[in-house]
Amino acid sequence: MDDRFIMGPHGQTRPAIDSGVLEHLFSMGDDAMRQALCDQLQADFRRLQGAIGDDRPTNAGRAAHELKGLAATVGAERLADMARTLDATEGELIPAARAVMVAALHREIDAVLAQLRRSSPDTEAR
Repeated sequence: MDDRFIMGPHGQTRPAIDSGVLEHLFSMGDDAMRQALCDQLQADFRRLQGAIGDDRPTNAGRAAHELKGLAATVGAERLADMARTLDATEGELIPAARAVMVAALHREIDAVLAQLRRSSPDTEAR
């Protein structure tokens, strides 16, 4: 799966995660700390990916709220924007519109997870 989304009139693309933001986070420790942080981020994104599909608006809304903060922290601005939209509109969406948003969020989380895996110091061992 490609981790880029075509945007803008000139076919410009942005990566799923701003590598500068991610590298700044990872620079705060040694390889073991970097690996632990990368593993935790992947686990958190997978957990939230499952939670946003919850049929109960309260649970999905909480997950979207948490997801927007986590995404912004790692430099996944496109994902943060999408989660922000779901968080703001969760109670107002008809099921079909919600399903479309959740499917798009799942694809974007997959792109973020792929980029996190490539950023992992233990990539060769996986």
